[in-house]
Amino acid sequence: MSDPISLAVLGGAALTEGIRFLYDQAGAALERRRERRRTPDIVSEPDELPEPDEARVAALEAQIRALRGDLEGRAAAGDDADLRRRADALRVVLEAVYGTRLVFAGEDRAEVVSAVDVEEVRGYVAAIRGEPGTTGRLEARMRVGRVDAGGEAVGVDLRRPGHPPPPGRPNEPS
Repeated sequence: MSDPISLAVLGGAALTEGIRFLYDQAGAALERRRERRRTPDIVSEPDELPEPDEARVAALEAQIRALRGDLEGRAAAGDDADLRRRADALRVVLEAVYGTRLVFAGEDRAEVVSAVDVEEVRGYVAAIRGEPGTTGRLEARMRVGRVDAGGEAVGVDLRRPGHPPPPGRPNEPS
């Protein structure tokens, strides 16, 4: 514990400013703690926000400021694709900062995570295969030891069922 008498060396103005600083920081700490406890009802996931990763905040600060600026004062309209795109970009950045997904109430935001670990690919392998227009978060992790001639390893394959693969791609069964 520090020595409270050491504050006695501060003059009136400096002591006042010092106390104001301590008071403001205490309020900010309590506010951050209170805010972190629960997310508002519009957020279905997570119930509580973890502490932000300060290194990521620093690394992404320019993007966060730019995206905040893009959204500031804009009224939400369901047909404003630009607004939705920018809001989703800010969500992606904030998910990186908080290390968790942010899902709104009533939102269908599926999450697919796939990890494929194969030694040898002779034909076709995809970590995730779906249809165009798939919404949600797709995360494909793939470790392949070797791809033989004619083989193909794909992280995410989104195409219409029954449509042939692009030229040069083997015809694998659907």
